[in-house]
Amino acid sequence: MDHSFAVTNGRKFTKVEEQMIWRKPASHKTSQEEVRIASEIKNNWLDPEMKIMNVLLEGDAGSGKTQLARALSDDLQLPYTKVTCFADMDKTDVFGALLPVVSTDSDEDQELLEAIYQTDSLQEVLSVIATHFQIDANQAKERLSKLIERIDHADNTTSVEYKFYPSEIVRAMQKGYLLEIQEPTVIRDASVLVALNSALEPNGLLNIPTGIIRRHPDCVVIITTNRNYQGNRPLNESLRDRVQHAEKMDLPTIEVMIDRAMTKTNFTDYDYLEIMAKIIRLLDETAKANAIKGVAGMRSYFFWVNSLKQGQDPLESIFPKVLYKLTTDEIELKILQEALEQSRLLTELQQVKNQQKLKQGRKISQAEADQRNIEEEAEEATLKNEAIETEGSVENEEEAKPEEVASEKEKQPDSIEIPDDATRNDAEAESTSASINEEEKIGSAMSLDEMVEIDKAKRKELNREIRESLKETIHAKEGTILHRPTINETAIKNGQELTQQVLPEVESLSRVINDLLTKEVSNDFSSGKYYGARFNPSHVAYGDLRNFDKKNPPSENPSLALAVRVDESGSMLRDDRIQNAKLAAVALSLFAEKTNIPLMLYGDSADLSQREKTSIYSYKEFDDSYDFMAAKLSTMKPRQNNRDGVPLRLLAEKLSHQAADTKVLLSISDGQPKALPDYTGEKARQDIQNVLADYERKGILFIACAIGEDKEQLRALYGENNFVDISDISTLPQQLLQLIARFI
Repeated sequence: MDHSFAVTNGRKFTKVEEQMIWRKPASHKTSQEEVRIASEIKNNWLDPEMKIMNVLLEGDAGSGKTQLARALSDDLQLPYTKVTCFADMDKTDVFGALLPVVSTDSDEDQELLEAIYQTDSLQEVLSVIATHFQIDANQAKERLSKLIERIDHADNTTSVEYKFYPSEIVRAMQKGYLLEIQEPTVIRDASVLVALNSALEPNGLLNIPTGIIRRHPDCVVIITTNRNYQGNRPLNESLRDRVQHAEKMDLPTIEVMIDRAMTKTNFTDYDYLEIMAKIIRLLDETAKANAIKGVAGMRSYFFWVNSLKQGQDPLESIFPKVLYKLTTDEIELKILQEALEQSRLLTELQQVKNQQKLKQGRKISQAEADQRNIEEEAEEATLKNEAIETEGSVENEEEAKPEEVASEKEKQPDSIEIPDDATRNDAEAESTSASINEEEKIGSAMSLDEMVEIDKAKRKELNREIRESLKETIHAKEGTILHRPTINETAIKNGQELTQQVLPEVESLSRVINDLLTKEVSNDFSSGKYYGARFNPSHVAYGDLRNFDKKNPPSENPSLALAVRVDESGSMLRDDRIQNAKLAAVALSLFAEKTNIPLMLYGDSADLSQREKTSIYSYKEFDDSYDFMAAKLSTMKPRQNNRDGVPLRLLAEKLSHQAADTKVLLSISDGQPKALPDYTGEKARQDIQNVLADYERKGILFIACAIGEDKEQLRALYGENNFVDISDISTLPQQLLQLIARFI
């Protein structure tokens, strides 16, 4: 086997270490990333200043990060070991722990004692010891004497011994292995990641209870972590800086996926493989865009193809092999199935399946062949036509039945399922809706006059901030004016009506989410542990060996900040779009208030006057209270044009300063940007994509919610991963609530 990248030539390994060196299976396909990393390590191996010892593989789940780390073990000829991180990991899990040794007999002594117990004389005992240790008779006597002393000492002492058990990280650093550290970004305690810094230094030293360990020069660390994955935290900057080489791991191209599947499964039908690969990529993109927690990657693809090879129907096996690995939630499954239907990939898969059946033809018995005067030489050509006319029609009838059943299911109305403990009866919902009023909801004694004075002062400050934010953009010299909504008694009444329509849904969902977010507040350390970061002498008297305190992970809730932009252009007048947008905005504000999510909400229009090119309507800033929120949102209305780049940039700028882990910007719009004099087409597209590029680097996740005819144009404008198709506009509030809940 070719080991041109080996860096351990001449190094002697034990039998166990030789077994730890990974061997590439015959189905392994060497990727460009593998060759690039292996060659970089090999070329710089003897350079003490530029040696590559730490590699970061960051990408989507299922993109082959762990497989690549194992392959590097074969390429470099280094023993492979790994550590899988978890959320509550602390420093003792990273470096090792002192643990009580209850039994004083070693494994070797136990084995020897069992052999001695089967003997009948002293001479036989000495013979067993001599044979076991391969020593002479005199040495056997000394061994027996020491064994008896240890047994007597164990009987006469009640002290407990402690032994330091190093972690796999320490062992790999000390012995010079290839160490894969999986998912360090799930660790909640940031100090644990910082503790790894010393281990990642080229000549790093690890200070452990048994002494100081220097990093072996052959040790290579591969850090593998998922990107945009729920539960992940940003990788510590100092740790990332110690990485000498990083790779961005994505799902491979369709051609590479097909090639790997052929090698892995020995299934060679290209038509099947191509369509199934496209389906995997589509589902992966749809899941990312809709915050669905599962993964559609290469593993799903391989096992789905293998089920087809074994004779299973791919249209049926897609559920257990792919879809149910992504999610089992009914709402999320519906989103994925709608994406598949719109792409028509399942139809293409069905056509390939039908074509395969036609190619196989229909076999007939010899008796039927004699009856129909079919000769053997003409059998194949005759059966092809016969298959099309007879079996084809039967198969089409049989295949039409499940399609009819599926269509009937699609016609049935879908309902959003809520867990049993979060449901309530109609009487409860009706009474709550009937009794709610705006004053009770806002919980504030602020009068309208007081709010007007506050808004007047704040409006001046916000307009100054807008001019500063747009200074370096194409909108710098345009007239952009921010307004704070003016409300009256009519607006308050309309706000109450909007609230009553969405409150039952918000109450149910927020109750479920709040139950998930409820956590106990704990101290910095938990006492009474068998091992931990701190020895607690006050606990020794109990005699239960629980003499350590272990540091607790930070007590934190999932962190999310939300900014919402609502298009108030004139086209929103059609098909009750503005009314549904109002309901969605009220639902999101109520939900954010009940779950303590920071919220900012803007509406916008353009070309209201020659002086006012862009109009921004600030319904809520991050530091605003929820006073009269529904009443403010009830003043939304269709106006003129829309200049999307301005509100997106303003919202993204303020959202980027929030301290949340996840920052989502929702844009609810029914069409492409268009404003005077020439803000449309390529100019508008470039402006919006500049905003996306600038702020995605700052951690902003943009999601365009399309509710009009220009869905495909918006998809191309924002990208597949930043687009949600709201086909049924009447379900806009419910769909957005579920979307935000999935991010939490």
